[in-house]
Amino acid sequence: MLEQLPQFLWLGLVATTLDVDNALYMTSSIQGRDEKEQKRLIFWGLVAEYIARFALVLVAFYLATGKEVLFTIGRFEVTPQTMALLGAGLFLFYSSSKDLFAFYAGEEEDEDTGKAVANAFGTVLLQMTVVNTVLSIDTVIAVAGMTKLLFGAAVILGVSAVIRFMFVRQIAGFLSDHPETKIVIYTFLMLIGLQLILQALHDDLPESAFNIIMVIAIAVALFARRNKVSTQA
Repeated sequence: MLEQLPQFLWLGLVATTLDVDNALYMTSSIQGRDEKEQKRLIFWGLVAEYIARFALVLVAFYLATGKEVLFTIGRFEVTPQTMALLGAGLFLFYSSSKDLFAFYAGEEEDEDTGKAVANAFGTVLLQMTVVNTVLSIDTVIAVAGMTKLLFGAAVILGVSAVIRFMFVRQIAGFLSDHPETKIVIYTFLMLIGLQLILQALHDDLPESAFNIIMVIAIAVALFARRNKVSTQA
């Protein structure tokens, strides 16, 4: 298990790219408060989010281990694992592709909708936990698709939480300055969704195909960035 730790640490870095929406919401929620209280909100918000995420991962793992046959379609046996993988994959693929098309169409909703209000610390913390947990569904599904080990999921989620605690403002600022990064993020989520769908059908996405598509997504993002800079110039 420990020999896989470097891989889990790397996947934790990858998972951080899926959490930029959480970082944006978190930074918008703490505006107007003093520096000390902002740090407290970020810390306890991430702790609460981690607990909620891990609980969701436990549910995802439980559903994904069901092997008993519920019914058959032709020669295809449908199990709780099949339904969990297929449902999660379809959700992730659909939501990510919709976000990607909305990005290209320039129809994304403004994510910085949070306004500084004089709510009590506990109220803001509870609100952050609920919203960030909802925003975490795609990340939880992606993490469940990255590893089948609880230890691995714990490390991946932990790395993401630590990085956001240290650099949450920088992450939010980077995404605002480089929105084309979302092309890579949404493409990655779509591929994870496709991988889960194929696993439900007892197939797999070749690693070479995965890597090629990601390289294309990165190239498209760089091209979009270059065009943006040229237009501004």
